[in-house]
Amino acid sequence: MLVRGFEARSRPVALFWGAAALALAALSLGIVHHASAVRVSEEAEARTIRPVLIVELARNHAKGGNDAWRAAAAALGRPVEVFQGASLAEIPTTRFAAWILPAQQELGADDFAALDSYLQLGGGAVLAGRSGTDAAPDARSPLAKLFPGQRFAAPARGPTRLRVSGPGALVAGLQAGTEIALAQAPGALAASSSDALVWDGEAGAAGLEEIWRGGPVAWLGFAPDDLAEPELARTLAENTLRYALREPVLDLRAWPEGRPCAVLVDGSKAADPAADACEAQADASPDALRALAKSGCHFAEVSLDAGALPELLDFDGAPFVVIPRGRPSATARGSELQRELLAGYERAERLGGIYSLRADPSWRTASDRDLARVRDELHARGAWFARPDELASWWRARSGVRAELAVVGRDRLRVTFANAGAAEALGVTARVYLPDGAGTARVESGPTFAAAPLLRVSADHTWIELVQRELDPKSEVSYTIRF
Repeated sequence: MLVRGFEARSRPVALFWGAAALALAALSLGIVHHASAVRVSEEAEARTIRPVLIVELARNHAKGGNDAWRAAAAALGRPVEVFQGASLAEIPTTRFAAWILPAQQELGADDFAALDSYLQLGGGAVLAGRSGTDAAPDARSPLAKLFPGQRFAAPARGPTRLRVSGPGALVAGLQAGTEIALAQAPGALAASSSDALVWDGEAGAAGLEEIWRGGPVAWLGFAPDDLAEPELARTLAENTLRYALREPVLDLRAWPEGRPCAVLVDGSKAADPAADACEAQADASPDALRALAKSGCHFAEVSLDAGALPELLDFDGAPFVVIPRGRPSATARGSELQRELLAGYERAERLGGIYSLRADPSWRTASDRDLARVRDELHARGAWFARPDELASWWRARSGVRAELAVVGRDRLRVTFANAGAAEALGVTARVYLPDGAGTARVESGPTFAAAPLLRVSADHTWIELVQRELDPKSEVSYTIRF
């Protein structure tokens, strides 16, 4: 997946200054509508690339270790400056596009007031580690104020791994279940809850995002430089900084039309005996799954409680699908059985993943009516049903697809799909996270297409999804979306 940063479009200098002069003259005559003045201001601001500021307050003694943030800013075309003064109140509130506060544990009342003012004036902020956790004995910490309802504490045990627990702007490009190793974790911190990034083995979050008084604020409970894999550090740092800069973040979704999958197996022998062997319950260890892949299988079913195993694996360049399968209690019937089966699917729905509804032979016959009710409920929820081999075939076609994002205006962006594979890809979905939100979305322009793509906006208006219903092999298609 290729994601482009913000690129301000250049125009001839004379044309720019001419347009600016005409706009100013019209304003002075009172004949230009206020909305036109706003557009002129926005275009001028788009051409001004403001730097990113790394804050290293003198009293916090946290110097260096910011290579990942510098690299992220460079990738987004932003210059970087460092502030080593005594208070955030000394920083000009309009000079910088975003403040990064790594390991700035002590932030006093004057610091928080300055940060609050900066966010209200349109800035964005990133906090990492234990930044903003110190406060007066009778006051809430600045970090707790920025993320209402969250409680922060040091992890109970020395953390060594992170886990992607669901989709989100900060983990775009990483699938649920991905584990991220930390080479070291000094100053680590955990929040009480998150839907996207958590400490492995801990009941706590490692990443959050929030809109505070109109300003985007992102928090990571660790320093990206402490991650063992530089590529994952780069992805997390770039996503986090993009959010603080109010730039859209692209995520190519894992399943057809972005929907959770329910793999429904009817209990009869599979039409393909070889595929039936692949449907057998598999040991969840990577070695066992690799052996299954080498035997010619493209998928395997594993226990739902097998641990944080990614549902999409890559063995020697070939995609391999892991299908979690729940184990309802043998005596479950009626509403109890329905609850247990739906619980597994709801987990898949939360994570954007997949779930198998294969019934155990010992209770399937007596529970046909219950299973039919569950199937009907999932149909009503919009689940995508597929056989395991069908799902594996879909993913092999989808693995050749790439998506690219380009910002072309304050309220317009372009999404490009390219299928380098040899099979038609169906229902490919790109999700674009928008820190400033979007009430509506529509395709503004693009090449001729046989069927209009599907567009949808989340209930809280924080993301847009564009579904490319059909994408022929070796083809490319672009859409400009206005929101």
